[in-house]
Amino acid sequence: MKKTYNDFIKLPDSELKVMQIIWDMYKQNPKVDAGSMMDAYPHVIGHLKLTTVLTLITRLNEKGFIKTEKLGRINYYIPVVAEEQYKNNAAAEFVESVYKNSPINLMSALFDIGVINQKDIEEFRKQILNKSNNINKINNNNNNEDE
Repeated sequence: MKKTYNDFIKLPDSELKVMQIIWDMYKQNPKVDAGSMMDAYPHVIGHLKLTTVLTLITRLNEKGFIKTEKLGRINYYIPVVAEEQYKNNAAAEFVESVYKNSPINLMSALFDIGVINQKDIEEFRKQILNKSNNINKINNNNNNEDE
């Protein structure tokens, strides 16, 4: 398996919840602040005090996941690490540490417990073939340019 997560930092659940909110809200509006996060996601972080949310945001900033932009009296939070990048790295790290670098064993376990079914496997197969075909096209184009 190709390692793409050399500097991967796994976030604790509390920080990950806040980061997921930032990713979600930023897609809709680049003006993400702590108050609007608490208002928009009361079921996720509404039980926390504002100071706790701000502490989690500070940790995300220190870890390089977000940057802060101050406009007037309000701090806005901008994701620096892309959601897909984090998910891909977390998945790779999980497969390496829990399944000893065997994605097949992970898929088998998911199938055994009913998380995925035959239809999911077929859809996954199609996606992999499509990605593989796209990679082959790119490689062929690069080879043609070299000639």
